[in-house]
Amino acid sequence: MTLFRNVYWVLIASLLVQSIVSAHQEVKFVKGFGGKGKQAGQFGETVFIAFDRDGGIYVTDTDNARIQKLDANGQFMFEIKSTDPEKFTFIYPTDIAVGEDRSLYVMDWIITQVVDSEVLHDDSGGAERPKIFNYGPCVHRFDSSGEFMASFPIQDYSKRIQPLERAVPGLDADGNYALVIPQGDTERSFLLAVDNQENLYIYDGGKIYKLGAHGQSVTTFNTDQPRVGQVLKAADMAVDRQGNLYIVDEASHRVLKFDGNGKYTLSFGEYGDRAGQFISPFHLIALDDGSVLVADKSKYKKDFVSDLPRRVYDPFQFGGYPYRVFRARYRCVQRFHPDGEFAERILIRFSRENEKQAHLKLKGIDYSGNLYFIDTETLKFRQFAPVTGLISSAFQTEVSLQYLVNVDDIEIDNRDDLDADLFNKADYDGHARLHRTGLKATLAYDYNEDLRFAVSNDLAYFKSVDESFYRARDFEDFRGTFNQDDESTEVFWEDRVQFDATLIRNHNPYTYREASAFAYFNVIRTDYINDAFDPQNFRLFDFRARLSDWGAGFRYDLNRAFRLNFSVIHFFGYNEYTYIDETNVLYATGFQQGDETSAMLVINGMF
Repeated sequence: MTLFRNVYWVLIASLLVQSIVSAHQEVKFVKGFGGKGKQAGQFGETVFIAFDRDGGIYVTDTDNARIQKLDANGQFMFEIKSTDPEKFTFIYPTDIAVGEDRSLYVMDWIITQVVDSEVLHDDSGGAERPKIFNYGPCVHRFDSSGEFMASFPIQDYSKRIQPLERAVPGLDADGNYALVIPQGDTERSFLLAVDNQENLYIYDGGKIYKLGAHGQSVTTFNTDQPRVGQVLKAADMAVDRQGNLYIVDEASHRVLKFDGNGKYTLSFGEYGDRAGQFISPFHLIALDDGSVLVADKSKYKKDFVSDLPRRVYDPFQFGGYPYRVFRARYRCVQRFHPDGEFAERILIRFSRENEKQAHLKLKGIDYSGNLYFIDTETLKFRQFAPVTGLISSAFQTEVSLQYLVNVDDIEIDNRDDLDADLFNKADYDGHARLHRTGLKATLAYDYNEDLRFAVSNDLAYFKSVDESFYRARDFEDFRGTFNQDDESTEVFWEDRVQFDATLIRNHNPYTYREASAFAYFNVIRTDYINDAFDPQNFRLFDFRARLSDWGAGFRYDLNRAFRLNFSVIHFFGYNEYTYIDETNVLYATGFQQGDETSAMLVINGMF
């Protein structure tokens, strides 16, 4: 047994190390704000969000062509709309960034007249000079109060960039015929970031445009560089306090880092759902302490089958389980050091039974590490804050209480016998009272998306009292003329305490694997006494048992088709009894003691 205990605990330790060595935080809900609409503090479906270092929240509402600023509590402060076309016009505002001085930058499109419009000839030989415009991406800048300051085209649109063959017809401000040359695909998306020197970084199809604080071109560089490879799908971009640029490549499941001049320095991440790995990363932010938070699309599913009966109608219940299934879904944000080393995880636990969490999508992370999710149906934001301690949402408590009362009255009378008393007394009359109580309590804690601990206590208690009354004897037999009326009392209780640990080793539904371990201790106590009522009848039967058992074991998925099960159970205890007959003579006594250990190894497989 010593060898087994050593092997058992070594195995359990090895299973837990995989999850415990990876530090993690958790989050708690703080507040909600916003909603669908066009009023102050409401949004359309297409939104982009950014934050200043004082907790201010800035939202680009693309569908309503405006920008709103909210305070740290989500209360509306002011909005920016293009009410004066002489200053600026919002065409399709998207990504947004906030500078060190709370200056506001937003990606949009701008129409700029080309200075050297060439002469075009019509069919009659005449000549006309329609105005020619470039239509290309730009950045609008606003001060901290929302006043427009300037628009920065990412290129010099006063010159011809694309050939005239790409032009489409349009009208100038005076309503005259004009030609507009789109600068690339007008449906493409952009990424925008600003450093603490107010330099702007614009990602456009694999190329980075770096503009100065006044919109002047500083440098341009490609993200496809030696040792980098091709950036397949850039999803987000951020700049740290040292001027380093981080780009999330969603398709390659990695993050790339460049210095302020566009030189590649490192990349980190690979495909997977473990620490330091990503599944389609899509958002990041560089915090003031130099660390980087990265969010990906990995999802971790954990289902817990309870002992509670399944409800007739449950909108969150699926499958053929006869019991209620509690479902938790985890999302993960990971923190990395500036050198790309993994630091910790931030786990967001959503309950499938909570309708307020059913349609949440991560939209942003502020400089304090708060996470902002948006409900895709109601367009309400919900803020979650990181916490370092245990939180109530990670605990699950299940309590089942049962109480039973059973009353039996039995009367037996043979009306055909010679001594029958048809109306006054039966041959046998019995009264039984049974009280049964059962209590099971389970406390489970999801340490992270992989590991669950649970402790349960199953307590059962019952007491029965059975009174038996026999017809008085009118003659003497070999036992004498003893009154056999008696009372039997039985008291029984059982208490089982069990500890469980479950580790999900692979969340992929096609290659799902888990390992689990358990240990329990069980105690049984029973006392039974049968005693005659008549003081002249000394008959007494006294029985008691003291039994215990403990067990431990583990289950381990060898692969998808085979599972290894091993358990050890040790039983020990004793019982003793004493029987005194009607004449007060010790008729029988006994004592039994048992001690048994059994081990079982099973491999279950499916071919």
